[in-house]
Amino acid sequence: MTTDRLPTPKAPAGEPDASAPRRSLPRPLALDFTLLEWIGRGAVYCLWYLAFYVLCLLRPFTGLMAVAAIVMLPMALVVYAHPDAARGMRFWSFGLMAIGLVAFALAYALFLDWFTPPGAVDPFEMFRKR
Repeated sequence: MTTDRLPTPKAPAGEPDASAPRRSLPRPLALDFTLLEWIGRGAVYCLWYLAFYVLCLLRPFTGLMAVAAIVMLPMALVVYAHPDAARGMRFWSFGLMAIGLVAFALAYALFLDWFTPPGAVDPFEMFRKR
């Protein structure tokens, strides 16, 4: 067997296999790719935390959407009784808007809970009533 046909060594049991750049590239070049990987991961985590922060800023607006949905239901009754009050809008459109607002507010809260980075907490929780 020649040296160019030697099998690649396997990692011992319990240890993860070395990454592809470390196996196929010389050490100085592999170090460059490893540093680039770390910088890329750091940038992704920074963007993730920044996006979470901005989305947490918008959470009170979704609470106001739920309040607006509560207001839409009496408006639907008024438009049903006086069709000229809404200038051509049907009474059931207000009910659909109320359902859509509540659905969006709930979906936003669920998405934000799913999108939370590991170890992060809502930075604006202290400003909300409990």
